[in-house]
Amino acid sequence: MDVFEAIKGRRSVRKYKSKKVDRELIKKLLEAARWAPSGGNIQPWVFIVIEDPKLLDLVRKVSPGYFGEAPLAILVCSNRERSYKVGGPLARDYLTICDCAMAVQNMLLAAYALGLGTCVVKSFSHPAIKELLAIPEGIEPELLVIVGYPDQTPKPPPKLPLKEIVHLNGYGKKFSDLEE
Repeated sequence: MDVFEAIKGRRSVRKYKSKKVDRELIKKLLEAARWAPSGGNIQPWVFIVIEDPKLLDLVRKVSPGYFGEAPLAILVCSNRERSYKVGGPLARDYLTICDCAMAVQNMLLAAYALGLGTCVVKSFSHPAIKELLAIPEGIEPELLVIVGYPDQTPKPPPKLPLKEIVHLNGYGKKFSDLEE
C-alpha cells in the first residue's frame, strides 16, 4: 500500500467486530511504532498491550474517549526517567509526548495497511490507568490506541485547504503555488 493512500484512507474507527487481533499483527504494529523517530534517538516509549476482556472493560470505564468494544488496546507510555537522563527537562517535559505521538502515527498507518481499525484516545484517568496496569513511577501513560477489525467505514472528515494553513517565508505570506 502506498503511504499516501494510508495517510488519506486511515480513519478513527469507533465500532469494531469481536474478532481477536492475531499476535503476529500486534507484533507488526509494535514494530512499526518502534521504528518511529525520536528526539536524540531517546526512544522514550513503552507499550502495554491490553487484550484481556475484563481489563479492557475496566480501562474503558475510566476512559471517556474510548468508544466501541475492540478486542485490543495498546497503551503508549513514556519513560520520563530515560528521557531526563538523556535529554534533561526539555526531553522529559516536552519531547516525550511528541516522540510517542510519532510512534502512534506509525502504528496507525501500519494498522490501516493490515486491515485493522484504530482510534487514539487521550481522555482517560491517568491515576486509574496507572493503578489498573501497575505502571511504576517514571512511566507516564500518554496515548491509548484502540485496535480491532472495523465494523464501519467512516467517511473522510473535511480538511482545511492547504492555502489556509500554509505560509511561505513567514506567517501571512501566501504560498502562491497552492492557489486553487
